[in-house]
Amino acid sequence: MLRFVLLPVIALALVLTSAEAVRAEVVVVPEDSSNQVVVKTKPPTVVVIKHKPASQPQVVEAPPPPKRERKVGLHFDFGGTFGPQVLMGGFSGALRFRPKEHVGIDFGSGYYSGNDYQGFNRTEIPVTANVLFFVNPQHKLQLYFLVGPGVSFGRVDMINEVRRMTHIGGQAGMGLELRLVPAFALNVDARGILRHRVDSDPRPEFFDGTRGTNTSGGAMLTFGGTLYF
Repeated sequence: MLRFVLLPVIALALVLTSAEAVRAEVVVVPEDSSNQVVVKTKPPTVVVIKHKPASQPQVVEAPPPPKRERKVGLHFDFGGTFGPQVLMGGFSGALRFRPKEHVGIDFGSGYYSGNDYQGFNRTEIPVTANVLFFVNPQHKLQLYFLVGPGVSFGRVDMINEVRRMTHIGGQAGMGLELRLVPAFALNVDARGILRHRVDSDPRPEFFDGTRGTNTSGGAMLTFGGTLYF
């Protein structure tokens, strides 16, 4: 009879021992020692669960500063008219406005001196207003066309007198501007000039012995630069 009592007790002890063996002990390792969670079981079996690091905050780059629009500039150039009888040179300056990147407006004046077609010493002070059309303003080397009216005040030192003249006319041409930096550019252009004398002196300005005229024209080559603000 004792045999029938011991068998259940032994079986119960075996069941409890097996249950104890499969129980797991979970140990969390501190964060300053490791970023891992260690699970221990009996018999000893180690299961390592890797810690997933927190996602890094997304870095948002600041947008680039807006491009500065330089709509005002100071232009200066040196130029001259060259021919078999006429040799004049000088300089001019202008206040330039760029309301649009394709358009520029120059208000300027200058001083030129030399010899006219008769060999007399001549000086002129032109006052001009030119419109410039830039074909490709997005490039450093820009092609432009110019056109505009002007008035010129001249003085001719003749043999027996000093003659003063006033001309009204215009000029047109084309050129290249090299934008070295956003604030400074160099340029070269060629211009054709046509004008008519309008002062009160009745004598014609040009006389070839049989005919006289007060209308004249020529070409000018200029080199210069512009400081943009």
